[in-house]
Amino acid sequence: MMLLTAVLTVWLCPAAELKIATLHPLLTEMAKELGGDAAEVVPLMPENGALHAFEPGAQQMAAAAGCKLVLACGKGVEPYLDDLREAMGGVRVLPVGDSLPDVYLPGTRVADPHWWNTPANMKRASLVLLEAMQKAAPEHAASFAANRQRYAAQMDKLDRRARLTLQSIPPARRVLVTEHAALCHFCAAYGFTPLAICGVAHEDMGNTAHLAEILTTLRKKNVPCLFAEAFGGHRLVQNLAEQTGAKVGELILDGYAKGYSTYSAVFLFNLNNIAEGLR
Repeated sequence: MMLLTAVLTVWLCPAAELKIATLHPLLTEMAKELGGDAAEVVPLMPENGALHAFEPGAQQMAAAAGCKLVLACGKGVEPYLDDLREAMGGVRVLPVGDSLPDVYLPGTRVADPHWWNTPANMKRASLVLLEAMQKAAPEHAASFAANRQRYAAQMDKLDRRARLTLQSIPPARRVLVTEHAALCHFCAAYGFTPLAICGVAHEDMGNTAHLAEILTTLRKKNVPCLFAEAFGGHRLVQNLAEQTGAKVGELILDGYAKGYSTYSAVFLFNLNNIAEGLR
């Protein structure tokens, strides 16, 4: 009778769950992919949140109650992390991207924090996440590892697709002009020169001297396409395009956009638009 009671107790009790809170939609997807049924993943950034302006408030802190991990992009994307660590007490706040190599804006020591714009970086980040999840819930270590292996294979497939798609773009056209500096990691991985109209987070938006310098460079290099933020206002980019004869394309620079809910969808949107714009 005691044995039967013990068996029923084990059978009726649900498997232990690892609760994870995330500060970016791509980290939400990654955590779900690796965690499977053993993880509960709670996104803290609202769907309409702005990456460089969002900061978790009381509502987000309440949603994160009971979590063992909080996943952040790192590399300075979330300047509030020290305050968040203090507010979360003993909960581990993991800046997933901090272990990845920095890539700098050309001619500066300013690092581009948008590390997720290459599948290779996403693959590396998933290993960082795997190790943290296995430490937090060792009873699920094997399933986390198997899930991560499948995720890594998806990233490898996207990387191969990118190299095949981009190989036809000649060297003279490999200047990637974006509205703000978000694709330096992409450029380093696939052999492009990045050129940002604004800075990392639009800090040069009203700098007329900077814009004049950009205009001179665009004319000199005869850049065929300028890339604006997808689904946003294109006035500045359109103005430069009209003065240089370039066309305007769209890219999802911060890693998420309405209607593009997976990393593959975001990356392929960018990849296809870059290939079409520069080929």
